Amino acid sequence: MTIYTDKRLLRTGLIGGTFSRHSGNMREVACQNAALAELGVQTEHILHFHQTHSDTLLSISSAQAAQAVLAAPLQDADAWVFSPCISGWGAAIVTADCVPVFLWDDTGSYAALAHCGWRGVVKGLAQKAAQALLTQNPHLRLNAWLGPHIQACCFEVQEDVAAQFPANCVLRKKDKIYVDLNIEIKRQLTQAGVAAEKIQTPYYCTCGDKENFFSWRRDHEKNMLLSFLYKP
Repeated sequence: MTIYTDKRLLRTGLIGGTFSRHSGNMREVACQNAALAELGVQTEHILHFHQTHSDTLLSISSAQAAQAVLAAPLQDADAWVFSPCISGWGAAIVTADCVPVFLWDDTGSYAALAHCGWRGVVKGLAQKAAQALLTQNPHLRLNAWLGPHIQACCFEVQEDVAAQFPANCVLRKKDKIYVDLNIEIKRQLTQAGVAAEKIQTPYYCTCGDKENFFSWRRDHEKNMLLSFLYKP
């Protein structure tokens, strides 16, 4: 089992990261449960939503709120905000090129997990997730980590998409246009109040690395990676 994660996150006592493709297609609940159970996660306490490439956040602040989400039909949303994190509970998202954005404070008491496709990035989802945490506690020292996603080397777009991003995110090579999602997400996070040195953007490209990752852009198949956050 290979999980891509940030050691800073694990040092707080939280568990989280993104599974490689070797754990299976995470569109399948059985694959999700098997992978999480191997880590000792209570799979029945992992929250899910219906991802819609929006800027909608779901905030969870108590076990009762978590139970209510679990008991209800899946809601449309694209980010989880735990304020505070609840022992024995967590959340998950699935991606196949989109950016899993992890946020947490230095003590592991507050955290967020966002599914940022390019539309969500344009809508400022990463910034809104950080702001939601800082609204709960303005004194938080937030950390950020961007999990495996399509990188600028492979994210070719047309003019209509490029026009929605700041110029410094857009790369033009010969007759092709590429967008660097990392640049815009980092800008949003710093704008929200996350210190630049606390934002990590490792270069794991889902599209370029077929051995380790699924990619919709590359394969046009409905295979997914799972990213999760959990407080033991």
